[in-house]
Amino acid sequence: MNEWIERQSDRKRNSDTEHDYFYRIDQSRVVNSVAFRRLQSKTQVHGVGESDFFRTRLTHSMEVAQIGKSITHRLNFIAGKKECESEKWIAPIPLIEAICLAHDLGHPAFGHNGERTLNYFLHRDGGFEGNGQTFRILTKLGEYSSDFGYNLTRRTLLGVVKYPVLHRQLDHVYPSPEQTTVIDISKWSPPKCIHDTENEALEWVLNPFSDRDKELFTSTTLVKGKLKSQFKSFDTSIMECADDIAYGIHDLEDALVMRLLHRDEVCEKLTHELEELSKLVTKRWNNTNKSYLAMKLASGKLEDTKAAISSIINELVRSTTITKQKMFESPLLDFQCTMSDEHLDILKSFQDFVYEQVISQPSVQTLEFKGQKIITDIFMALKSKPYMLLPSIVQEKVSDEISLERVVADYISSMTDIEACKLYQRLFTPEQGSVFAPLI
Repeated sequence: MNEWIERQSDRKRNSDTEHDYFYRIDQSRVVNSVAFRRLQSKTQVHGVGESDFFRTRLTHSMEVAQIGKSITHRLNFIAGKKECESEKWIAPIPLIEAICLAHDLGHPAFGHNGERTLNYFLHRDGGFEGNGQTFRILTKLGEYSSDFGYNLTRRTLLGVVKYPVLHRQLDHVYPSPEQTTVIDISKWSPPKCIHDTENEALEWVLNPFSDRDKELFTSTTLVKGKLKSQFKSFDTSIMECADDIAYGIHDLEDALVMRLLHRDEVCEKLTHELEELSKLVTKRWNNTNKSYLAMKLASGKLEDTKAAISSIINELVRSTTITKQKMFESPLLDFQCTMSDEHLDILKSFQDFVYEQVISQPSVQTLEFKGQKIITDIFMALKSKPYMLLPSIVQEKVSDEISLERVVADYISSMTDIEACKLYQRLFTPEQGSVFAPLI
C-alpha cells in the first residue's frame, strides 16, 4: 500500500514510517492553507456577515470532518466485530479528516450561482465546477509547491475526487449564447466532473489501479438524459455521507435558531421522519417515545434544539455500514460506506425541506443573483484589460498551456464574498477604492 502515500513530488522518506504520519502532514497542509482560511468568508447558505451564528464554508467543512471521523469509528467497530476484510482498508482518522476538510476548497463566492457564472465563461475551455476546482487547487494552484499545489498523498487526492470523469467526457449541452444571457444563469450548471486541465493529475492519482478498474471507475452512465460519473472510492463515500448529513441537518439548525422557519411547521411537515428517528433514539433508553424529537425542536430552547440535532446526526451516523460492490479488483474502490434505505429517505426529506423552505426562498436567491452580477462584471473587466487590472503575479500565469479565461477564473474563484464585493466596488462604484488598498 506504499503507493498510496506517494506524492507527485516525492522526497526520500523512511519506509518504516507509519502511514498515519503522512496523512497528518496532508491534514496540516490543508488546515494551514490560504484556500482553507478563505472558507471562513464564503457563503454556505446565508450571506457572510448577516449573523455570526450562520455556518460558512469553513464551519461546514469542520463539521463534515467531525461527522466523517464519527462514521470512520463506526465502520472500524463494524469491521472489527465481523472480522471483515475491509478493516485494513478503512481510512485512518487523519486521512478522512484531511479529505473532509479539503472537500469544499474550490467552491467560489456566492454559492452555486458563482459556480454557474464561472462555468458560463469556461464551458468551452474545460469547464468550471466546484469539486473540479478543489482538485485543481490541491494538485496545481496551492501555495506549497509551484508545480503540484499542496502536493498531497495519492490516497488523500483520490478521496477528494467525488466525480472521477473529465469535463469532455460528459458532452454537456448548453444553450447557445444567442438564446440566453448571463442574467439567466440557471441553465449553465456545470456537470459534476474534473476539469480537462487536470487530466494528467487525475491519471497520476489512478495509476496504481489495474487498467480494468481505471476504465470502469472513470466510466459514465446516462441519468435523466445526461451523462454522469458512476463510482467513487471507499474514502470518498465516507466523506459524502458526512457531507450529506451536515448539509441536511446543520442547515436546518441554522434556520430554526435564526427563526427563518416556524418550529411548529417543521414538526408538522417532518412528522413521519421525526417520529421514526425518535423511536430509534429513545429505544436505546428503554423508553420508546415517538414524540421526543418534535418536543425538543418545538420547545424553542437552544439546548433542546441542540439535543435534537445531535440525536438526529448520531442516529444517521449509526445507520452507516460497509458494503461490497463486487465490481472492482481493488478493495479501495469496491468497498463503500452506505446508509440504510430508510435513513437515506429520512435524510433526503430533511434536505428537500431545507431547500424548499430556506434555500429557494427569495431572501437567499437574491443574494445569489447579486453574486452572479458581481462575478460576471469582474470577469468581463479583468478579461478585457488583464495586463492593467490583474495583479502582476496573476498576469504571469497566462501562457500557451493556461488560457486567460482559466487564469481569471482561478483568481476570481479564490476570492471570498467580501473580497469580491470590494473589488467590484473598486472597479465600478464611484468614490470607492484607493490606490493604497491592496489587491488579493
